[in-house]
Amino acid sequence: MIFNYLQLLTGFSILLASCSPGTRDNKTASTTNNDYSELFSLQEEKGYTRLEVYNPWQGAKGRSFSYYITDDMSAVPGNIGKNQIIHRPVNKVICTSTTHIAMIDTLGKSDKITGVSGADFVYDKHISLKIRSKKIKDIGYRNGYNAELIYKMDPDVLFVYGVGGESVPVFTRLRKMGIPVVYIADYLEEHPLARAEWLKVFGAIMGEETRANMIYDEIHKSYRLTRKSIELSAVKEPSVMMGLPFKDKWFVSPGNSYIASLIRDAGGHYIWSSERSDFSIPMSLEAVSSKCAEADLWLNPGAANSVNDILAVDSRLGSLQPVKNGRIYNNNKRINDAGGNDYWESGSVNPHILLKDIARVIDSTLFPDHTPVYYKKLKNYSSN
Repeated sequence: MIFNYLQLLTGFSILLASCSPGTRDNKTASTTNNDYSELFSLQEEKGYTRLEVYNPWQGAKGRSFSYYITDDMSAVPGNIGKNQIIHRPVNKVICTSTTHIAMIDTLGKSDKITGVSGADFVYDKHISLKIRSKKIKDIGYRNGYNAELIYKMDPDVLFVYGVGGESVPVFTRLRKMGIPVVYIADYLEEHPLARAEWLKVFGAIMGEETRANMIYDEIHKSYRLTRKSIELSAVKEPSVMMGLPFKDKWFVSPGNSYIASLIRDAGGHYIWSSERSDFSIPMSLEAVSSKCAEADLWLNPGAANSVNDILAVDSRLGSLQPVKNGRIYNNNKRINDAGGNDYWESGSVNPHILLKDIARVIDSTLFPDHTPVYYKKLKNYSSN
């Protein structure tokens, strides 16, 4: 995936002073006509739509960013800076996360993408082909963004996914040059449908509001119907563990995370469901192994492609029940040679499919006609 969950580093005051017109006391205040998302609102005004994005990076509290989307520049209040105005039609956009690509492609506007970050990690074959033929440029990655190239490309919108301290000068500089830098906080949403609801933001910006609402409504309906079927099936709620240790630490997703919500709705009992945190929780291998020793199911074990890959990390993991029972499933069924994983790309706009995938893994009697799209069972041989 292009993005990692970034912690707030030093230097943020520079960016906030230049581009944050307001504050927000907490992320749970009301939004406009949203079913799940608490991190954006869209408000129709006379001649323009006002987009507010709230707390768009980990650790951000009480911050909001305003954008004015319009077909008529004269309709926007005169005191609004150029870098806050998105003038439609939008014909050139740059994406710094693969989820942005998926959102735009879902709306049928992928031809408007002129730049991406971390090009090797893009799974979409059509976009990858354009990157290889130089029709779409790679603007760099995280602390290596090429500000000069971005400015030369003159995008109508630069979509960004939060900020690390090393990126502050780049985005500040681009904003001062008049480029609309739009923060997309979908990756921070705790509910799968909240992530998909960001389609509405991309719809407003790309001039596809009606289409975005229709697609989201269908996703929402499909998700709810799938969840209802799972509830009626009376699944036993098998216990589920996740992850894989990295450098002697096991970073555990908390119970309020996106994936924990999917497991719950799919009929599973996530072992760490009672934990609450805005970040992954570092634990020792011993602590996780002890609590998860009798887990029924193991999901998302890092980059592992086989059980042998897991044992290569630490042979003690072989004592866990899912290893003995062969019930380990990873979300890397669709992955390119560079490690770009479609779970993090198109999966963002397909929570209804992810839900069905996980439900099928949890109980093989559910949805017998469904072949998992993003998940595969790990086998007992080394990956090539």
